[in-house]
Amino acid sequence: MVCLSKRNVHGLFLLLLIFTLVLSGCSHKQKETTSKEDEKDNQKKEKIQALALPMQAENGELLEVSGWLDDHTICYISKGDSYYVFKYDIYSGKHTLLYTSENEISALKISPDYSKLLVFTNEENYQGTITILNNEGKQLFSKQLKSYEAEFVWNPFDEDKLLVSSFTKEWASSSHLLSIQKGTLEEVSLDNPFIVWTDKETFAYLGWQEDTASISSPVTSKNIYTGEQSELESDAYSIGSKGSSVFTISDDPENMQKAHYTFYNKLKAKSELSLPRLSNFSDWLIPYYDIADDKMYTFYPEESGDATTYAGAYTFVTIDMSSGESENVIKKDLENEPISISPDGKWSLYGFYMENIINLETGEIIPLF
Repeated sequence: MVCLSKRNVHGLFLLLLIFTLVLSGCSHKQKETTSKEDEKDNQKKEKIQALALPMQAENGELLEVSGWLDDHTICYISKGDSYYVFKYDIYSGKHTLLYTSENEISALKISPDYSKLLVFTNEENYQGTITILNNEGKQLFSKQLKSYEAEFVWNPFDEDKLLVSSFTKEWASSSHLLSIQKGTLEEVSLDNPFIVWTDKETFAYLGWQEDTASISSPVTSKNIYTGEQSELESDAYSIGSKGSSVFTISDDPENMQKAHYTFYNKLKAKSELSLPRLSNFSDWLIPYYDIADDKMYTFYPEESGDATTYAGAYTFVTIDMSSGESENVIKKDLENEPISISPDGKWSLYGFYMENIINLETGEIIPLF
């Protein structure tokens, strides 16, 4: 009996020892996991804290954030005693004044390579002034333009050139080719003033017919100097671009509830993709988008339907324009609002006033001002 009792004691001691070691191992692993999670959280907080945000506009009230000038610098308009254009470094918190105007600034367009800015100011009697600056604020061009409204499209293949379209109060339009180096505005003949550039001399547009109620039309490309035309696509209801990337949106022939995206390279279709869409009265809702490094950043609804009654949210995604594949979901449950992607692809301005900034790696939304 004594011998048996000793064995039991030894066995019990061994079991207790093994149990203690297992618990210790589990506790150590749990601490390691918790420690790694804490480290990730701290890194995330450090990234957010490294931004000099929220920002406070200089010289009065912030009117508009216009976009990016480089990986860490945004451009904005403020109003105080005058109208001002500033650039702001989101890391250092430094404001730099680029331009001052006594007249209202109604448009600010940044060139595709981020090196220049076009500023359009309103004056009396539907007169305005186009001013082009480099990204340090040096004036490169200035010319007056008579218009009630105006549209400006940089040529990404030749950034010395822009297409300028002016509109009267009755929406009659006239268009001009602006050359920065020559300091000229030369009138050009256009069937549609809303165009996208497809190469140095060619642009594309929707060729709507005045006698038809169709919301779709052929996509026409035209040489601005020779007038030579060709049909890019037979039927689309939207065309867009950024830099050298061009895309169209049309009906999905296999599912009318979906939008069919076609991505082009040098006027040749290279990929396509279909996404859910929403009707918008007699038209289709066009989601906001931006393009960087051959990726489209855009939104799509959870399901197809009617925009006026749709109560769902939107998914913010990237699409590989080379393959036409939806590459990455950045964040779900967002609203369809304007975006502007930083040149390095790390951040996106977001909102109708660009009042937020999204960390594109984590999906974190941070107030800009």
